[in-house]
Amino acid sequence: MSFWEGRKVTVTGGAGFIGSHLVEYLVWDGAEVTVADNLSRGRLENLEAVKDDIRVVTDDLREPSSCEKALSGAEIVINLAAKVMSISYNRGHSADMFTENMLLQVNPIRAAQRVGVGRFVQTSTAGIYPHDAPVPTPEDWGHKGEPEPTKAGYGWGKRRGERQARWYAEETDMEVVIVRPFNAYGPRDYYDEATSHVAPALIKKVLDGDDPIEVWGSGHQTRALVHARDFARCIELCTEKASTPEPINIGHDEEISIKGLVERILDLTGSNGRAVFYDTRMPEGYPRRAADTTRLKEVTGGFVPQTSLDEGLTEMIEWYEAQG
Repeated sequence: MSFWEGRKVTVTGGAGFIGSHLVEYLVWDGAEVTVADNLSRGRLENLEAVKDDIRVVTDDLREPSSCEKALSGAEIVINLAAKVMSISYNRGHSADMFTENMLLQVNPIRAAQRVGVGRFVQTSTAGIYPHDAPVPTPEDWGHKGEPEPTKAGYGWGKRRGERQARWYAEETDMEVVIVRPFNAYGPRDYYDEATSHVAPALIKKVLDGDDPIEVWGSGHQTRALVHARDFARCIELCTEKASTPEPINIGHDEEISIKGLVERILDLTGSNGRAVFYDTRMPEGYPRRAADTTRLKEVTGGFVPQTSLDEGLTEMIEWYEAQG
């Protein structure tokens, strides 16, 4: 029998980009799933494949009473609720990003402990790592230096959320797991300017016909992109197999430069020959970003991402074109 068969699981942020993929896996593996999402960014259409098999709660998890209502009866809570925005927004709204993300960590974990949840998964971020962390980045760099300054409020909020989660693990009977995702991409991602990350932002610019295509930074910065389905599967496996708050990176170490990513998108869309302007006046974030996945492989029995970059980018391109 599957570990998940008959388990009562609540996924906060479960209608979102990664959360919706996770909900699908959980349902297919036999769990009884509640999605808690205020739909400020999540979309019910993301859950179309499993809509008849889940319960959806749309209350605002920034309110403590709403958290207790949403989490009541759950055996396992996977907390994906977060405010995630682009670099341009983060740079001028550190206080907002810190406060919003603290609320979406403090309230769910307090409510989970109060209603008797057995296992709580706190989703952190690779943004807690300092700008000069080694690459591939091991988990023990998560509390050295200061988080990447272009997303300081978000990074500090997630660091504090991790610390709080560890205290709950030490001081209560609730098991706590902490995961740190790196650079997700894939269909269902966000393409609006205020919230989009690098892959959807570039796809939008190419398909919208921007000429030249403006890219922040030099283009030499690198990222190791992981498809949202692979992220979801990793989170499910970590939830099942881990039971301590030792953080687990979710990602891999196969890097691509932003310039290389632009070239891949141009090739896949048949847009070769378009001009690209690299605006070095604008911030480019981490110079390199990739995860040390030693702990992930130990916990999951060697899981590695299954979706190739070209396959994932093609899905995103087709998804964006289908939106009209």
